[in-house]
Amino acid sequence: MPKLLIIKIWNYIRGYVVFRLEGLNIERVINLAVDRGVYLWDVRRIDYTTIEVKAGIDGYKEIRKILKRTGYKGKIDMKIGYPFFISKIKRKKIIALGAVISLFLVILSSSVIWTIDIKGNKNIAENDIIETLRKMGLYTGTFKYNINISDIENKLLIKYDKITWIGIEIHGTKATVKIIENEEKPQKIDTNIPCNIIAKKKGIIEKVIAKNGDAVVKKGDIVRPKQLLISGKIVREGTEPRYVHSIGEIYARTFYEKQKTMPLYKVTKNKTGKKHIKTVFKIGSFTFEIGNKKIPFKKYILEKKKKSFGNWRNIKIPVEIVIEEYYEVIEKKQTISEDLAKKTLKDFLLVNLIKDIPRNAKILNQSLKFERTNKTIIGYLIIEALEPIGVKKIININNEEINNDNKED
Repeated sequence: MPKLLIIKIWNYIRGYVVFRLEGLNIERVINLAVDRGVYLWDVRRIDYTTIEVKAGIDGYKEIRKILKRTGYKGKIDMKIGYPFFISKIKRKKIIALGAVISLFLVILSSSVIWTIDIKGNKNIAENDIIETLRKMGLYTGTFKYNINISDIENKLLIKYDKITWIGIEIHGTKATVKIIENEEKPQKIDTNIPCNIIAKKKGIIEKVIAKNGDAVVKKGDIVRPKQLLISGKIVREGTEPRYVHSIGEIYARTFYEKQKTMPLYKVTKNKTGKKHIKTVFKIGSFTFEIGNKKIPFKKYILEKKKKSFGNWRNIKIPVEIVIEEYYEVIEKKQTISEDLAKKTLKDFLLVNLIKDIPRNAKILNQSLKFERTNKTIIGYLIIEALEPIGVKKIININNEEINNDNKED
């Protein structure tokens, strides 16, 4: 067991206090306490006249004697440890027993996986994944500290070729399995198989070259996704319909839009020096607080410090202490110039919108507009591009019909 963990457990068993010392030349009290053999730790200066420090119960009693003689002020922020806990419940033995039993049940129930959530799977059945996870040791009712997450992730990647990435997260009693599958490439259709060419997105037709098959759209037509562009069903008067493998090029003007709102001010938060401390104990998914739950400040910054008991024999102990420190702040608004806001919006919109445009598209034009309100400015960016929008779709000849998906909605 690590030495630091032993010290933490020992301090908790014997009990200690977190207190503040206030006054000028406060180091004098610290030096007097050390000379008398008082053990102090986690000494932290809050401001010029205030120091926060931790000491055992006996050590703090000795410091109180020093404070009376020197005239300095001391204030306890927290009392932590087994003695303080026992002193509160020793007069209520039945409640204490019930609390112990409840605590045991909470720890037991919070150490078991009760829910498994699968996200991101499109082509792999969820039941199939859950059954595979069960064989690998991840299932509802299993003890979560015995689960080897990295091992299960690697095995799933090996089993399923369609998965490119998998991440397993355990929060409380819930296991979330996130999956990213391979992107399906456009279906390659053999040249002897009849097919149509349909639109994969909305656009305005700019050029149609039908090398094989009949073009059913022309320049200037507005088309929607899955609309027929080049038909592989050749119909001529006086002859039976003939089916061919459509070949051609279809280019359309497409439009990409994005907007973003930005305030014409920014808020800065400055600490006043006042602080409120709250301690939260977490045992599995069960939590309880020590200290005043009400935050005495209207505006504050929260900083958290987490302390856990580490692992024992590769089993993570589900106990954690969270010290929440609330610092009072004063907010100040600083005005942002309209020119700076416009430049920031332009950069943001360009970077994020270009990500949506295919690499084989040619940007023809872009339109950037701004709309001003009292406190915000809104940027609108529209990019016009020229790109191929045709994709092949097999014709079902056996039923002598074209899939309705190929027709205009």
